[in-house]
Amino acid sequence: MKYIQIVLDGLGDIGRTPLMMAHKPNIDSLSRSGTVGLYKIKYDKIVQSDAGYLALLGNYYNPPKRGYLEALGIGLAPRKGDICIRGDFATIGPGRIVIDRRAGRDETGLKGICKNLNGRKIRGVTFLVKKSAGHRLVIVLHGKSLSTDMTLNDPMATGVKMGLVKARSSKARFTADILNDFMNEIEQRMARMPVNKKRKFPANTILLRDAGEVVPARSFRKQFGLRACCIAGIPIAKGVARYLGLDVIEVKGATGDPKTNLNAKFAALAKNIGKYDFVFFHINATDILAHDAKQREKTAYIEKIDRHLGKFLGKIDREKFRVVVTCDHRTASSPSYKKYRHLDMPVPFMICGPGVRSTGRKFDEAQCAKGPVIKPNQFVKFMTREKI
Repeated sequence: MKYIQIVLDGLGDIGRTPLMMAHKPNIDSLSRSGTVGLYKIKYDKIVQSDAGYLALLGNYYNPPKRGYLEALGIGLAPRKGDICIRGDFATIGPGRIVIDRRAGRDETGLKGICKNLNGRKIRGVTFLVKKSAGHRLVIVLHGKSLSTDMTLNDPMATGVKMGLVKARSSKARFTADILNDFMNEIEQRMARMPVNKKRKFPANTILLRDAGEVVPARSFRKQFGLRACCIAGIPIAKGVARYLGLDVIEVKGATGDPKTNLNAKFAALAKNIGKYDFVFFHINATDILAHDAKQREKTAYIEKIDRHLGKFLGKIDREKFRVVVTCDHRTASSPSYKKYRHLDMPVPFMICGPGVRSTGRKFDEAQCAKGPVIKPNQFVKFMTREKI
């Protein structure tokens, strides 16, 4: 048996959802021939994608912080003792008030800024700075006596003052101090960069989040006996895959945003399903559109994915595959929703294929609520059972 796990980032929603409104005949046809339900995912204090991916891939033992996974995702190889931090380019005004947490989602000049900041040394610690997807970047600190036991500087809101990095214990004071020194220097440097005069939202600071370090993993293949690969556009999905030992299939034009090359991604899926037992196939645009409160656009993108999926299904022998469609978390897309948009709620899933009984339900949150509820960290075991 082979398995295709299609993860549409932030797909689940609340209220009258895009899944309910979308015309998705191919996904609903799969759904009616299979089973739908909900999956409970254990998140940390904040609902984030890395926890969702790890839960969908069955690995929940001592998971690393996202900074380390992001570093793996962009091809870095941190060493034991290094500290990896996920960063977002952002825009601040007078008094360090946060104006835009993503610097307008504008990538103009960001690679050059990273090159300018890369390689700085402060008190024996080297700062490696590399651009990630979109407005994101990764900072790796290499040196001695480093610690992740800190509160970082991202206030998680606009209109508020950006704070300092604060140590939560004595062992982290050195790391917090050099990070604050680094931030003070780079903000002065970024303010003078000519590229920021061309940008509507200058990239004049970095919001630091999710400091992590090297953590050993339980291999997906050893755990489940399945040779697996990942097809994704965003570094965090690739990072989780590399952490678990999945092969990462690089796809030209897979950007992780709504302009991603879906044709190329589905072509890569068709090309590689014969080589692997399990494919983790990730699409990120549904989450981006939800974060931007573009409910109609999220609905339309689900319909776009459905059309591509329909073409793909026509090229394979469906009797050899179980197909899953699900998500890593729900993301509220309604413009009226003002809070942090990730939702700590069970995520909808549908599964069809050999050995899966038909319940005749379409795929949306309301119909999934009538199906089975899978316990935390049991999803791969569930989808690979002989009979469902």
